[in-house]
Amino acid sequence: MPRGGSETPEAQDVGNDLERLSIKLVRYALACQASGKPIRREGIRAQVLSGAGTTKFKPLMERANAMLKNDFGLEMVPLPVHEKTLVYGDNTQSTQQANAQAKAVNKWVLQNVLPDKARLKLDLEQDEDKDAIFGFAATVLSLIFVNNMSLPSDQLIMYVRRLGPPRCIWSSDTSRNVIEESRSDAQLDSAARESVAYLVNQGYIDRVTSSGGAGAGQGVMGDTQATQRASDLGDGDSGFEYVWGPSAKTQFQPMDMARFIAEMTDKECNADFVKTISRAYGRNITS
Repeated sequence: MPRGGSETPEAQDVGNDLERLSIKLVRYALACQASGKPIRREGIRAQVLSGAGTTKFKPLMERANAMLKNDFGLEMVPLPVHEKTLVYGDNTQSTQQANAQAKAVNKWVLQNVLPDKARLKLDLEQDEDKDAIFGFAATVLSLIFVNNMSLPSDQLIMYVRRLGPPRCIWSSDTSRNVIEESRSDAQLDSAARESVAYLVNQGYIDRVTSSGGAGAGQGVMGDTQATQRASDLGDGDSGFEYVWGPSAKTQFQPMDMARFIAEMTDKECNADFVKTISRAYGRNITS
């Protein structure tokens, strides 16, 4: 054993390999983030660990995450799975997270871990379309959030029609050229459905089968008038609801959503407001 407790050449080589591979993993993770794709286990094997011998996965992830936190204020977190069935009686988000943790993790995304004060100092510029999409997605998620984390399909379509979805996510060329005031009910409904489908494809929301139960549609927005007017759309989606998808769960924390709702409603996000939002959310919100 070397004197003074210094590392053996073999141990130094292992440490150097871990550092080199961790840098490769950080680059791969950032590339996935830039392209809007999840970080996949098979991608790590192919892009980072190919020909690397017996490097262990866990130490590599831990070291790469430490680099991401220190240098970029980001962290790789497991990407939650898509939900297929909504079961009432439990808070949807907590149940989904528990189920996801019980399974082997094969996908990750980068999550901002900067404190709130540091985030406010960042001057991040996005193009106009991305700003519009992000604002629209956050608004739709807030509607689901204040309905105990689920919203019947027909009600969501109705709310999206009221919001007026961004034109940049419509797929129909004819819809883009139609003046807002002159659009028919069918065109408005088509635009709303295309917009909801876009949010599903982007992972912001999931369309799930409702198991029924006393909790259906019961939130601060789930009034009888809204339900009746939504059913008049002829949605045909009875038995389906929308919940937060994987992208929403990793991008928005409950307190983030409470602050967003306070800003949108011109309210102060104080303890009383958070308590009110917590009741609609179905769980206590903590900072």
